[in-house]
Formats: sequence, C-alpha cells, structure tokens
Amino acid sequence: MSEGRGLISLTADAVVVGAGIVGLATAYYLARRGFSVVVLEKNYVGSGSSTRNAGRYRVHFGNRENTEFAIRAIRKLESLSGELGWNGVFERTGYLWLIRRREVLESFEKLNEEVWKPLGVPVQVLTVEELRDRFPYINTQGLIGAVYGPQNGAFHHDYLVMGYYDRALDLGVRVYEYSEVRNVGVESGRVTSVSGSNVFVRTRNVVFATGAWTGEVMREALNIDVPITPVRREIGVTAPVRPIIDTYIIDTDTNLYIGQTMRGEIVGSIELESVEGFLPYSNTITWLTAWAREAIKLVPSLRNIRVMRVWSGYYEMTPDHSHIMGRSSKWPEGVYVLSGFSGHGFMFGPYAAELLSNYIASGVMDPVMRPFLPDRFDTGNLIKELLVI
Repeated sequence: MSEGRGLISLTADAVVVGAGIVGLATAYYLARRGFSVVVLEKNYVGSGSSTRNAGRYRVHFGNRENTEFAIRAIRKLESLSGELGWNGVFERTGYLWLIRRREVLESFEKLNEEVWKPLGVPVQVLTVEELRDRFPYINTQGLIGAVYGPQNGAFHHDYLVMGYYDRALDLGVRVYEYSEVRNVGVESGRVTSVSGSNVFVRTRNVVFATGAWTGEVMREALNIDVPITPVRREIGVTAPVRPIIDTYIIDTDTNLYIGQTMRGEIVGSIELESVEGFLPYSNTITWLTAWAREAIKLVPSLRNIRVMRVWSGYYEMTPDHSHIMGRSSKWPEGVYVLSGFSGHGFMFGPYAAELLSNYIASGVMDPVMRPFLPDRFDTGNLIKELLVI
C-alpha cells in the first residue's frame, strides 16, 4: 500500500528492504515476534525474481551445508499453504538428472553416499534401460544413466508471494511500493533511520532482502560491499498440452531443464553463456532457438507445441553460489542481509527468513544459519555449491 504524496515519517522496530518472497517473509516473521515493521520496495510487490522463476524445489545440493539447509527449508516450504491460507499448489514430481559422462555420474554417486544417504534423502541411480522403462518419452541417445530424486517437486510462486503479503498486512506490517531506499542513518555505530524516496523511518534495524540488487543497494546506502552479482536467466512456457513429462528433467551436459505444470504447459530453460550485470528484462532469439532445439531433441513429442511466452529474471550469484544471511561483525549494529541465493531463493527464502527473524528478535543464532554469515568471505570459509541449476 502507498500513502499519498510527500514525505511520510514513521517509527518502526525494523525496516525490510525488498518486497519479494524473502523480504515479505522476513517482515511477516518479525511481526509475529512482536516487531513493528515497515517494508520499502523500489517497484511493486513481487516485481523482482520472486514471480519470474520456474516454481521448483529440491533437497539435493552439492555439499552438506546446503543439503541440510534445503531439507529444513523444503519442510517449511511445503507447510506454507496451511500457514498462509493460500494454496501453494505443491506436487512432488521429482528431479531427474540425465548423465552423459562417467565423471559426472561418479560425482553424483559420491554425493549420494557421502551426503544425501546419511541425511535421509537418497537418490535413485538409474541405468539407461531403467530410464527407458520409467520415462519412455526421453530420447536416451548419448546417455549413460540418470539420477532421480523423488523428494523434489513444484509449487506456484505467485500464491505464496501474495500469501505472505496478505498475512503481513494482517499483522500490521506497512508496505510502501515505489519507495527506493537511498540512505541508512548510523550514529555511534548503530542504525538510527532508513530513508526511502517518499518514506523516512526511525528504526534500529534494517534487513536488506533485495535479491540481485542487494549489493548495489547496500553500497549506495551504507558503503558496505556484499559480493552479489546479478546474472540474467531466460525462461519460457508453451501452450498447455496433454500430460507428457511427469518429472523435472535436467540435462547435465547441455544445461537444459524442462518440466510440465499441472495445467499442461511445458516450462523450462537452457543455460547459455552467462552475462553479468543488470540487463533489460528481455529475451533473445539465440536463447529461444537453443531451448527449443535441445528440448525437441531430448523429448521428440514436444516438436509441434507452440511457445506462448518467454521472460527473464536474475540469479543473485555469490562467489561460492551459497546464500548470505545475518550480519558481519564489521557492520553497524542493526544491519542485516538475506540474499545471494544463487537461484535457490524461493525454495530457501521462507525458512531463511524465519531463522533470521528469530535471530534478530532473540539474539540467539540457530547453528544451521552460522555457515552462511557474510564474514565467511573474509575468512575464506566458503560453501562452494556446484549443483546450481
């Protein structure tokens, strides 16, 4: 909601910068802990990557820290329909990684034995014959096997964004759209205020949850450097058709991914050469041609399906491809960040927001949060995540 023109002066226990899934969830959980909260958003609610993603989730990651976090985060994610009163339309369709090289298969097998099995989320390693039997619509030429994670699935992102927005408003959170944060006041090493383009808030806490824009916003507002780089990704969807694909397919060699929604649309993308920076929300014929060519090659029955819409969004990449949450010991008191999810923001965001909110309110840090503190980039204790889709 917005309140007229001119400068609005407020007082709040906390200001959250960004009204995507992460910012709205943070505001909601802080309000549940009794905080008065103001959310400042440069554009409109959900205008960033929260409503520009593929709507998928998984528990399988390339290291123990992210896998442990994902298991808890997905448990939280799957509970949100009941918590928020908005149906997130969840379904467990699984993830299917297609393997074309022996060293890739061995890396998955090693992860399964050393990380996923011990944590209770084993995958199924399939031979080409088993792959043909279970997923007969896939062209198996060139494949040496596959890895199937039945614990993974899909959801509808828009409903969850609006669910958090509605519940936050119910708790008294004030949300100001089109209010770009320009400055954070600091006195004696402590946050005292946050200034937006049309809102001034006296506060002692500010949480930056602006996705790919977080690095830029924190530099401009506080001269704090967090290593987050925007990388544009493109995605597309077809007209709805009869059920064809019953899982989420990732070709580990071509970097193609495709799935099918409940309504029947084929949705997916292909990763071409990454281009960093804030490029326009646009699409390229190079990307569309590559996606269509590889999708048809992999699932020949997709050949005559019409592409209805394409769009783009940003991944918020960190140097180790793992998210950043909490605060640095070098920052002013009251400054927090929750960002840098590197493509995992929607699936991790709600749980991360609850953890951070509890920490801000109580001063007690959950151990699962500790590895993701921003200080790790100074100490070199990186959490290198290689299984980015």
